[in-house]
Amino acid sequence: MNVRIHRARWFTLAFLLALAAPATAAPDELARLRAEFQRRSGAELVFTEDELPAGDWYDRMPVLSASGRLAAARILVAESAKYPPGWLGAIGLRKVGVFAALVSERGDGFRPYDRDHDGYLYYGLWNGADAFAAAYYTDGQLPLTFHHEAFHHVDGTVAGVTAGTHFRSDDAGFTAAIDGERGRRYPALRLDATDLAALARRAGAPLDESVSEYSAKAAGEDQAETARWLMSHLATGLWQAAARPELAGSQRILHVLAEYGAAGTGAAPGPDAAWLVDVALGRDPQRGRAARDFSREAASLERALQARIAPRGEPGFVIHGNEDRTGANHTLRADVARFGVVAERLAAAGRLAGASPATLTAAGVRLRGLLSRYRAFITARWTLSAGTAAVFDEARRRIDGALPPARVVRDNPYLAKVDAEISDARWRAAIRAVQPATVRLGGGSGVNLSPDGLVLTAGHVVDKLGATLDVTFPDGTRLRGTVTHFDRGLDLALVALAGGRGLPVAPIAGAAPSAGDAVAVIGQPGKHTPDGEATGYQPWHVSTGRIRGFRDGERTGEQALGRTKHDAWTYWGHSGSPLFDRAGAIVALHNSWDSSTAMRHAVTWEAIAAFLARSAQ
Repeated sequence: MNVRIHRARWFTLAFLLALAAPATAAPDELARLRAEFQRRSGAELVFTEDELPAGDWYDRMPVLSASGRLAAARILVAESAKYPPGWLGAIGLRKVGVFAALVSERGDGFRPYDRDHDGYLYYGLWNGADAFAAAYYTDGQLPLTFHHEAFHHVDGTVAGVTAGTHFRSDDAGFTAAIDGERGRRYPALRLDATDLAALARRAGAPLDESVSEYSAKAAGEDQAETARWLMSHLATGLWQAAARPELAGSQRILHVLAEYGAAGTGAAPGPDAAWLVDVALGRDPQRGRAARDFSREAASLERALQARIAPRGEPGFVIHGNEDRTGANHTLRADVARFGVVAERLAAAGRLAGASPATLTAAGVRLRGLLSRYRAFITARWTLSAGTAAVFDEARRRIDGALPPARVVRDNPYLAKVDAEISDARWRAAIRAVQPATVRLGGGSGVNLSPDGLVLTAGHVVDKLGATLDVTFPDGTRLRGTVTHFDRGLDLALVALAGGRGLPVAPIAGAAPSAGDAVAVIGQPGKHTPDGEATGYQPWHVSTGRIRGFRDGERTGEQALGRTKHDAWTYWGHSGSPLFDRAGAIVALHNSWDSSTAMRHAVTWEAIAAFLARSAQ
């Protein structure tokens, strides 16, 4: 039995899963990863020189081992998710080659001579047209080189056209901006206040000046170094571009953002600030961009509607048409009926764009408000005929049928438990943000991953595929759920909720935790012990601790006694409780304790990532 989940529930998981790869590679894993890289970037991932376009590359480019190719592909699949799907290919990048080293017999004053390779080692090279090569020396270096060389291509591209003249055309403006010339400085990035606060909580030390000594080589290298720094410090870079534009480093970042915009086209826009904010905050950037596109279309439709009944410069509303001999103003009724038509067009556009329930709800709130004011204006001056009143009522029904009403916000008294347990302000804010997504179900706990309702829990909490049960959120919202995916060996399950809209969510962490990392656990202490005695415990209990290691030193394989060991306090009923890191992201799922050692255990991040990736297929 396999219960199919509605596809929309996976939109919010797609980006979160981009960084999570199963630990064990299947025989065709490299082919799958190369296909995924091409889907995400639009460029082909290659590993031999003869697969690159002919050109003046390096003297020697030794190939990677099979395991090296797999590791490189996994890294680049994750990094390519930071750009809009297919965008690099859309602006002309065709090939990305990765090698064990890039060796030249000539140095440039910045590269070390390596005796083992009998030459100078380089990191990457863009061919000035449609491809670049990158060396893979370490896991930390390869992403930086990827973004550095990708930006060289961006820097050489304007409106989707790559040309040598473009590469240097912006250098003077770049230098003027970072030197602080009047009229050449970029203004501060304008961000939503809530997003800016969230970025500030994640930000580290700002980029004051240039990234590295290599930036002094040329303006083009300075820009590329800034781009690779930005892509690996997104929260910090975006925050400082908005809050500290006076810094030379911020001017560098703002220039890089402008270059991303200039390289794209109307059909293939680059990663703008809003896109990168979504990436930095762990949200699905495709969903965010679709919602913004929908918002622009919604604004256009709403402006046209308002311009008809309330032209700019006119007080109140304008009533078009006249009553006929029966007292009916058919022009007015047609104007009122347009409200329902606009609502249904917005709903259809929203579905195509993947607009969030919150965005659709906001559009409905605006339309209902305008309709109510229009009706009140008329009834305050004239007698509303029964026929016209019926048209108003029908328009309201069509709006309600097309666009979801605003969700009732209820009190969440259990947030106080977060405040009582966590004193660190940033960590407390991060956990407060995700606590509303933790749930109680069956005799255990879980966490919601999708606004439409998709709960991750321990397999033994729900017991079997197809089981139905009630799921309760901290604010009292209660929905019926069905187990759609179940893995007894990993002790994991997914529960799809009926009627879920705009529900609070928690993100999956982008990388596995390490021993010693701090974690917060939110779960449901059981009302009774296994012997049936009342416990008196209250739900949504918050505890903190640290990851103490991994059982048998392994993170994959069976998870009946979870392989992540931790010491956060738990009770009966905590099975399925998320372990959150300091950013409020899920790094494991509590499922057991070892009675011989009193150590708590949780399903590993690797097992969760593999389970979600498999379930999304």
